[in-house]
Amino acid sequence: MKSRWDEAEARAAVSRYAALGVSEDLALRTYGARLLGADPTLVLHGGGNTSVKTRQTDVFGDEIDVLCVKGSGWDLATIEPAGHPAVRL
Repeated sequence: MKSRWDEAEARAAVSRYAALGVSEDLALRTYGARLLGADPTLVLHGGGNTSVKTRQTDVFGDEIDVLCVKGSGWDLATIEPAGHPAVRL
């Protein structure tokens, strides 16, 4: 498997999603998930799983540990950060 990671594209994704309030961890997971989803030899359309452990602010304003997991129905090739909902750890 050849790595399709491009540092400039990854940084651009971080910047683009930061403007929407998305953390760097989740932005990079979204970028990487899209790379995986774009390769049909790695995942079937609509399939695959990705996740990232990170920290987010809860409704009370407290920083908590969460696991953002690819939700059902999201295609990895076109997934957005919202496709990785957070569950508290």
